[in-house]
Amino acid sequence: MSPSKLIYHITNCMRLLGLRLCEHDSNFSYFDGEQVFYHKSERTYQTKHHAFNDLNEWKNEIKNVFNVDYNDLNEIAIIVDPWRYNLPIDNEHFFPSVSYNQYIDAPCTVQRVNHHYAHALSTWMINDNQPDVEIIIDGFGDKDISWSIFKHGKLIEEGSHKDHGSIGTEMCVAGRWLGVEAEWGIDIAGKVMGLQAYGNFDKGYYDILKQYSIKEILQVFNLDNWYAYKNSQLIGNLTPLDWINTVHYTIGDILLDFFSKYADTNDHIVYSGGVAQNVIWNSKLRNSFPNIVIPPHCADDGLSLGALEFLRQKHNLPKFNINNFPYVQSDISPVSNPTPQTIKTIAKLLAEGKTIGWYQGHGEVGPRALGNRSILMDPRLKDGKNIINNIKNRETYRPFGASILAENVEEYFEDFKDDPYMLYVGKFKEGKQLASIAHKDDTCRIQTVKQDTGSFRLLLEEFYKLTGCPILLNTSLNLAGKPIAGHPNNVYELFKNSTLDCFVIGDDYAVK
Repeated sequence: MSPSKLIYHITNCMRLLGLRLCEHDSNFSYFDGEQVFYHKSERTYQTKHHAFNDLNEWKNEIKNVFNVDYNDLNEIAIIVDPWRYNLPIDNEHFFPSVSYNQYIDAPCTVQRVNHHYAHALSTWMINDNQPDVEIIIDGFGDKDISWSIFKHGKLIEEGSHKDHGSIGTEMCVAGRWLGVEAEWGIDIAGKVMGLQAYGNFDKGYYDILKQYSIKEILQVFNLDNWYAYKNSQLIGNLTPLDWINTVHYTIGDILLDFFSKYADTNDHIVYSGGVAQNVIWNSKLRNSFPNIVIPPHCADDGLSLGALEFLRQKHNLPKFNINNFPYVQSDISPVSNPTPQTIKTIAKLLAEGKTIGWYQGHGEVGPRALGNRSILMDPRLKDGKNIINNIKNRETYRPFGASILAENVEEYFEDFKDDPYMLYVGKFKEGKQLASIAHKDDTCRIQTVKQDTGSFRLLLEEFYKLTGCPILLNTSLNLAGKPIAGHPNNVYELFKNSTLDCFVIGDDYAVK
């Protein structure tokens, strides 16, 4: 057998599984010998941040979703929060992996992979180049680690949640002090990102905070520093939004300094972890590091994909194939695609000010709606934010993202580069602000939609023909506190229980 045929034969004999089984956001990635399949359990159970209570429930899940028996697996890589399952936590500091067969009932080798290393490995489907450095920042990974630096597969340095503080954790603590509410604490940081824009930047306080580094995050968020600066706790408490605005701005500069310590301007950087969902800091970083790569699954959604890549590298297999990324959820896809006539009809409804629930193909990986699981609206409507907030029951201070035809982005936004994953903000050009998507700071989180990218692109084009506007407000197809729709029944329920005007599932649609 020739070497090339031997590699093909070995690859097609391997059935590999990546598992993320932690306190929240369970997800699975399965390689069947030819391609990769992905599933996030919250889309099935319609419980936001769903996690399993039993360490072995994954066996039924992969049978139901991927139609694979766990006895047929050749190897498993897992990222796990052992405290959730009453497992020992005395071996939390390891790299890159440790055996976990003593805790997982499986007929094959089970490796527990370092949490942050799985983040670093999870960008394989959008990475054509070998990264120079991988930077991971979140609330915390395994036990006490709040950030990690990897270079060429080696762990270079780590940050301690206890000793240095955690940006992700402190953003949540700050949000609670500001009165931000969320059923899950991990959702608070994203809300604070929107809320801070309503405060005023305090240059004097910034001059105090800029002395700190990423190893002094606890000091950056320390309210006693703010009270001392204001000479009074009472006065300090009168301007909380000024405090968080200045702190938030400072963290952006701290991240720039941190990245500069490990990377040069033109280095190829992988950046992941929950903190990489902050589109304002991301935009500041990309201005200084143009070759930064952030996956749409930078939060824990992507951990099973990284676990699978760990196994690929371990066995020296060819690069994986994952079809139609990022629309890779193993959820229920419509049986049809929208015809040109349906697209024209829906574009006309949008031009008339109707709100549209748009359900096509398979769902996106990650928390952003990218045109397959979206609620859409004309962004020019002056009361559009209130209309969408009434549908989704969201806080009024939170901004909405938008999708724009890629060739028109320079007409509306200043110096914005391409971004198909809605991970950066663009600043509106003077006079180009659109009421429903312009945030308090004149920015908008943007998805650029290129040609030949499916029915969503065709809908944008048709809307542009009718209105002269190449942009649609695009928010996720769910209600506040619920996961993005993973089944047509979820769309019917949303339509029934909200003021949404119309839904489209494949080529079928209904209008109130």
